[in-house]
Amino acid sequence: MRNVRPRGRSRFAAGLVIVAILAVFPFAGCEKLDRNMYDNPAFRPQEEPVRLPPADSVPTKGLEHTPKPGTPEAAALKNPEKVTDFSLLSGKELFGIYCTPCHGASGKGDGPVAKKFVPTPADISGTGFGMAPEGVLFAIVTHGLNGMPPFRSDLTAKERWLVIAYLRTLK
Repeated sequence: MRNVRPRGRSRFAAGLVIVAILAVFPFAGCEKLDRNMYDNPAFRPQEEPVRLPPADSVPTKGLEHTPKPGTPEAAALKNPEKVTDFSLLSGKELFGIYCTPCHGASGKGDGPVAKKFVPTPADISGTGFGMAPEGVLFAIVTHGLNGMPPFRSDLTAKERWLVIAYLRTLK
């Protein structure tokens, strides 16, 4: 005995499969509509993300040229800021915010997070690396060195010079 299926039923099933495929087809690429999840920017620890400026914007920071640490041009830089009680107080405040966590209040490299770094932060007090020329210190604060991040995007040139002026007062 032969098993015969009615024709209407097989056509209905085939039509149902085609409708299901056509219904799913438009949504096949929807997961890629939001490309941010697929093309997210990745960067390493202590590396600045690349931020492009808006169209037709005028830069206000980073216009000054600062030589890299270890160059003769960096060693020749002199602090253009007048050292006054107020400037030292401003430098001390900035030092407390940006430098103390790693270098400590005395600049000996014994800040609260210093134990987590290998090698530990440098002694930048008056008995250590803080005796380096002002320009070298300014270049290091600007561009960073070894594990120290650059602060050119966080501090203006004037603020960096104020930190260097305060650094000279540490014993």
